[in-house]
Amino acid sequence: MYDKESGSHWNHMTGEAVRGPLKGTTLPIENVFHTTVGQVLAENPDALLAWSRHPAALRGSGDGGGTLRRMLARITGVPDMFPATMGEEDDRRDRMEMGIGIWKGDLARYYPMPVVRAWDDVIFDTFGGDNVLIYYDPSAFALLAERTDASGATWEGKILRLSNGDHIEDGILYGPDGERKERDRPLQVYTRWYGFSLTFPEPEIFDRRPISDW
Repeated sequence: MYDKESGSHWNHMTGEAVRGPLKGTTLPIENVFHTTVGQVLAENPDALLAWSRHPAALRGSGDGGGTLRRMLARITGVPDMFPATMGEEDDRRDRMEMGIGIWKGDLARYYPMPVVRAWDDVIFDTFGGDNVLIYYDPSAFALLAERTDASGATWEGKILRLSNGDHIEDGILYGPDGERKERDRPLQVYTRWYGFSLTFPEPEIFDRRPISDW
């Protein structure tokens, strides 16, 4: 990311200027989620929709995202010239593995997709003094994280029922009264391992297996 006004380059995940006159300063940042139009409109009914002319392969596929997932599955590596620009990689996980990374100050933790799936798509963890929920959103086909006071959850089809009476349906959080509830989400990014580990060197990795796998 580059801005013409100051001539500085910025880290798009952390908001920090990494080169130029403003190097070392940080802009306020907010999460950018993998989401759906329905989720956006449920939380922001007046949101405007920017529509682009998608490739024909994605228009009107009607397969619930299957076409897009198949296209993304073909991306198994990065161009040969790219790794030379990346610096020293962390080889504790596969470079192209998908997962969700969360961070708070100097603390960063990565939750690999295969590990979350092994936990039946939902993990409760403690991070930076907060109780966090990591789960797979079947409507957005992505991992998400949020703070919660629940301690357990069960799936009811595609609805995630939390022990505190809340539930998540179509990516929307509802309270015990059935009304939409405001989210409390840590800073997070759904990305490949190499992207997170190069941005946050030597992050913690959640790799505990469920008891049923012992």
